Amino acid sequence: MKQPLLLLALAAGLLAGCSGPQMACTTPICPVAHWPLNEAPGATSVQDLVANPLFNTGTPKPGPVAAWPNFTGPTSVTGQSGGALYFPGNGATYVEVPSTPDLNLSYGSLYLEASVAPVQCGAGAYYPILDKWNSANGYTLYLEGAGTGQARVALRLGGGTFTSSQTFPANFNPSNSSGTWTQVAVKVDGTSGVFFVNGNPAGTFTAPTGSTNNPLPLWIGALHTPPSGFHCEIALDELRVGKVNPIYSGQ
Repeated sequence: MKQPLLLLALAAGLLAGCSGPQMACTTPICPVAHWPLNEAPGATSVQDLVANPLFNTGTPKPGPVAAWPNFTGPTSVTGQSGGALYFPGNGATYVEVPSTPDLNLSYGSLYLEASVAPVQCGAGAYYPILDKWNSANGYTLYLEGAGTGQARVALRLGGGTFTSSQTFPANFNPSNSSGTWTQVAVKVDGTSGVFFVNGNPAGTFTAPTGSTNNPLPLWIGALHTPPSGFHCEIALDELRVGKVNPIYSGQ
């Protein structure tokens, strides 16, 4: 009887390993969500690649992902890495991700990243990237028009708004997916905030303290509460949300 008992014990150990806690994060940024935005026309969901502890799957609104030049939902275009989604700047076309506890990020441990291709709109324009802000609580990542053919990154966090010191091209043409793609990111570690453009530091700021605590869904490509100015078109690719690993924290 010893051999069957040994096999049963071994199987129990393997099952315990499969159903146990997630593997500890060992990288400077611990991933919360990653939407590649590679969906083809007709897609009715937008895939998240990170189970933390569940997939933050999105739904295109007002309808499935569309093919150019249809705008019944986010439009599939060629991105910096595979496909991307284009948002026509009407405020009614976006991806909705239900609110989950892991998306209610602490202000002092936050990382947001996206590849962006804004259309030329000029000063006064705003370009939504992602939003979970209820006018006082939460976070919004977007772009601001910074003159002819230029844009910069902006972050709303709690009651503060911050912008990058560096601008980059706004020249995307969705009809043929031509133009400049730029990787933008913001990292907040404690009260120390840093913007990045194509991996290089692009301005610092002092972040407020607090934590996101609202039931709003996360929107990609639209804003719950728009800033002043006018809504402009943007294509988005490789969107990531993460937390700062305490092991690598400067706090």
